[in-house]
Amino acid sequence: MEIVKWPSNILMKKSDIVSDVKDVHDVFDEMKILMRSNNGIGLAAPQVGISKRFFILDESILADVDKRDKTCDVLVMVNPEIVDGLGEIVVEEGCLSILGETFSVQRAPWILVRFTDENGDNHEKGFSGLTAIAIQHECDHLDGRILVERATLERRNEIRERLTA
Repeated sequence: MEIVKWPSNILMKKSDIVSDVKDVHDVFDEMKILMRSNNGIGLAAPQVGISKRFFILDESILADVDKRDKTCDVLVMVNPEIVDGLGEIVVEEGCLSILGETFSVQRAPWILVRFTDENGDNHEKGFSGLTAIAIQHECDHLDGRILVERATLERRNEIRERLTA
């Protein structure tokens, strides 16, 4: 398993719903190893070539940054849906599929998310801080939106040339 780099088409395609968590459960551990070996805090299925609606987040890092109790080692969200968001903040974000680049992005600092976990249990939960920002970033991946779309055509061309060289 490796990280798919932009401009791969799978990154710009809306992902399919996961009908049964058991169908994707086998890749969670491998994604965790890949995410951590690349110093990421999140990794979406399309970033590893799987066009399905799920992602993982490094809960050990996010809980520390957001100064809250860690609920698990890696948070798995299957078929996530952002139900609501409050506020606006502009942040600089990077992406494992576009290494070496950052982009200014407007995000909600608090969100309410409906999702299924790795055990098939359904949740509706609020998130704030970096966790909320990371969830929005990964949900963008599931919808086929990638940070580079926020750049000018000239900058996109420069990034494409660098990444495909």
